[in-house]
Amino acid sequence: MKQLFSMDKQNYNPDGPVFRRPSARGIIERDGKFLVMHSRKYGYYKFPGGGIEAGEDPKEALIREVAEETGCVVIPESIEEYGSVFRRELDTDNPDGIFEQENYYYFCKVSEESVERKPEDYEIEEEFVPEWQPYLMNLVHENRVHLRRGGEPGIIERELRVMDMVDEVIRRKHYEEAEATAIRALGDEDYAGMLAYVKSVLESVETEGEGGVGVHKLEFGYSRFEHSKRVLGWSKRLYDMTPGKTGLRYADLMIATIFHDVGRAESAAKGVMSHAAAGVPITRDYLLAHGFDEERTEYIAGLVGAHSDKWRMREPDIDRNLLMLMEADYLDDMGVLGLVMDTLIVRARNEKATFYDCYNHFSRYTHPMMYDSPMVTPEGKALWNEKTELVERFMEQYKRDITIGKI
Repeated sequence: MKQLFSMDKQNYNPDGPVFRRPSARGIIERDGKFLVMHSRKYGYYKFPGGGIEAGEDPKEALIREVAEETGCVVIPESIEEYGSVFRRELDTDNPDGIFEQENYYYFCKVSEESVERKPEDYEIEEEFVPEWQPYLMNLVHENRVHLRRGGEPGIIERELRVMDMVDEVIRRKHYEEAEATAIRALGDEDYAGMLAYVKSVLESVETEGEGGVGVHKLEFGYSRFEHSKRVLGWSKRLYDMTPGKTGLRYADLMIATIFHDVGRAESAAKGVMSHAAAGVPITRDYLLAHGFDEERTEYIAGLVGAHSDKWRMREPDIDRNLLMLMEADYLDDMGVLGLVMDTLIVRARNEKATFYDCYNHFSRYTHPMMYDSPMVTPEGKALWNEKTELVERFMEQYKRDITIGKI
């Protein structure tokens, strides 16, 4: 099992005898809530679990300890390793000794079954009760408060650090699950496979050295693949909003959107052509290799090759799919996302950037750009206006917050 971190107080005689007491602890989530033990006497929280008996398998100890502390029954098949935390400190039961503990953390699920709790004496004394809590970061805060009040740092610090790490893991997991659901909702084409291919092509450049396609353009770790996914979302939203769909070819639009920036890798490597033009043969080769007929392949590759010709957007006879792709491409990197991007750019240029530096950058770039709308369709204009209104409200409030006079 991977080690998450270690804790060594170094408050002991290094030559003293060592007492080892490994433990197993459960990270249990159900319906967006986490099962934790709450000390009502002291106000801190910890994941359920406890010591591993001699000769006992850690997973067996996990099941036993969760049942004894919470009354919940762990489903054995659901147990997955997360990581361990190593503690070394003075043995409170032997002032000349060293206490060592490897704490094994597992993700697991519990059934609807319940059994009788069997709390230990110290758990009764500290008034521990099992609770389902929705926000791990709230518990991290409560544990920090307990530490500031003089609480025992070993266990509490360990738990708050693990909770902080788990919260990040869970949030990423939920994000990826939501994204996977959104990709499946796009339709029957192998959109996930196409995205995986485009990711592999783009990351071949974006991860090279300290630069990369995105870093060169925006001075920070800007991912063209993440941009492509966001544009895909805008294309889908524009399509769904459009009442009259004559001339629109949904699947072709989605595929072209996925591939629209795939040429960034080729153009960056050779520097002799536009990324749109470079993306045409890459798109064509992929589609033909995956059974698309030549006519459809050429049409989709043509959308990829023309998507940067934004000057064509106001042509009365422009292909509707091309126009929708162009509008989706424009909608990304604007609005609130653009403000966050500006902040990252300012920070990349100046390690000591101030709030005013960010405001100045907002005022010079993202804010005025919002009023130069390139949108053509009513749906595109509506989304652009929605973004503009959010930026306007943000800028007004931000200026108030950094101005002495609170204008």
